[in-house]
Amino acid sequence: MQPLTELAVLLALGAAAQLLAARLRLPAILPLLCVGVLAGPVAGWTDVRSLFGRMLPPFVSLAVALILFEGGLTLRLRELRGSGGVVRNLVTVGALTTWVLIALAAWAIGGMPGDLAALTGAILALTGPTVVIPLVQHIRPVGPAGPILRWEGILIDPIGALLALLVFEAISARHGSDAVGIALAILRTLLLGGGAGVAAGLALAFAMARHLLPERLSVPITLAIVVGTYVGANALQPESGLLAVTLAGMVLGNRKNIDVQRISQFKEDLGTILLTLLFVVLAANLPREQILGFGWRHAAVVAVAIVVVRPIAVLLATMRSRLPWRDRAFLMGLAPRGIVAAAVSSEFALHLERTGRTDGDLVTTQVFATIAGTVLFYGLFAPRLARWLGLADRHRRGVLFVGASPLVRDFAAALQSAGIPSVLVDTNRDNALAARTAGLRAWHGSILAERFRDEVDLGGIGSVVAMTRSDEVNLLALERLHDLFEGDRLYRLVPGQEPQGRFGATARGGRLLFGIGATATDLDQRAAQGARVRTTRLTPQFGWAEYQALYGSDALPLATIDPQGQPHVVCTTSPLAPGQGWLVIALAPTAKPAASAPANGPAIGGETT
Repeated sequence: MQPLTELAVLLALGAAAQLLAARLRLPAILPLLCVGVLAGPVAGWTDVRSLFGRMLPPFVSLAVALILFEGGLTLRLRELRGSGGVVRNLVTVGALTTWVLIALAAWAIGGMPGDLAALTGAILALTGPTVVIPLVQHIRPVGPAGPILRWEGILIDPIGALLALLVFEAISARHGSDAVGIALAILRTLLLGGGAGVAAGLALAFAMARHLLPERLSVPITLAIVVGTYVGANALQPESGLLAVTLAGMVLGNRKNIDVQRISQFKEDLGTILLTLLFVVLAANLPREQILGFGWRHAAVVAVAIVVVRPIAVLLATMRSRLPWRDRAFLMGLAPRGIVAAAVSSEFALHLERTGRTDGDLVTTQVFATIAGTVLFYGLFAPRLARWLGLADRHRRGVLFVGASPLVRDFAAALQSAGIPSVLVDTNRDNALAARTAGLRAWHGSILAERFRDEVDLGGIGSVVAMTRSDEVNLLALERLHDLFEGDRLYRLVPGQEPQGRFGATARGGRLLFGIGATATDLDQRAAQGARVRTTRLTPQFGWAEYQALYGSDALPLATIDPQGQPHVVCTTSPLAPGQGWLVIALAPTAKPAASAPANGPAIGGETT
């Protein structure tokens, strides 16, 4: 097969694996691993070493560096309020505990030589943001567990890579048992790698704040600086580049008054492409003998890592913290390994091969077995664990509102009074502030910005209601969030400038709210005439028929809540037939025709403000 054809096949297989993962809502690494093994060791469609030659190690290294920089951009220091100590302990005490225990398991159970077992344990101390973050976004746990896992996954990669490097240098007799040499290597990494990363981040922030970079060149210049920082840090101190690019992303992402949306979007797209190609390439590079040699010993080490090592590491890391026990249990139940572990193990295996050792493949075999086993186990088990612990709701009753106008705020407040959590997103600072003043969760910014997913806690949120005045923004918001929410739980206002007969349920455009004719203009007119958001409970004496007779077309139902507490947003394609015990939230006139109300009926018209 020609090199260009091989590369096209790898990209096509990677794209198909990503699509399959999105459809099945699985971590992408699992199908990527499968197609990589299929293309390489099983079917022999590609020979990665022949295809990439001596460019394979630098390609792997640069790809990992760019993925970690993109991850660093998403880390927000404010997320660590009250949880910073837990994250610090997880990436120090937790990582060391994981290293020691997995190394012992690989030696005692896996039958690996002591030095290679120590190297394997160091590599598997990494969890990996490319697997953790998609799982957390899919589960959407409430509370601090989600941000803690994201911080751990990103920060542990450079720390784990440094630990693996030190172990590798020790077994390669570069420092031997020289404790002073190892300590100096750590110090140089922190000073040189950390200093280079902070300097690069500050330089980029300075240039962006003063508009020194043309907008069309901001992305390629940033890319060049990141690559230069990685290469330069590694030249000063081997393997300090990962720490440098992670810190550069963190510094840039946490600077105020700097819009990194354009860079974040490019890095996200580039990261997806690199992740797709990188993992397929690494899996395809596995020798067939390693795949055939997979046995019970490797599976046993994976089981020990899941059942024993992770719980002990989290227990030690959270021993003196005030983290609720439910969050601790969830942390114990989610630690998949990802692309950085695969890349580091492949790189070290190549180094060991060049030094004349023939057993270096033992490391990659165990690492890839652990990646496949942990991704499969946690992908199936973690969502159920979160629901059992009460950190995630199977039904996800919460509502995400796009827009925070006065009407939206009243709608959200009515839901919140009924026990339905809400999050409001608006680009208007005054609207967002007014929502927070009313006791609602609100985020100021664009729903289309990449930082929205990184900064907004969507725990318990299952529906999206887009109610801005812009038809285009409403549509784009639903398309942007389509991969996070079920298609039948995406809603938007009836557009005011398109033929209404064309509207209904669409694949990515969501369902249309409230009823034909209920445009933003219509809602404004109702509010100007004195209509307000009101909540009414239906009873045997005052049911849905009586409600309709009382209000008629003057009331526009917005949502209903059944006796089990599940909200049902009113849309044009679903019949509205609430029963006894249901709550009806509607935009209704303030002055009710009292003569029509039953004498012993409910106190309807409990206005929500």
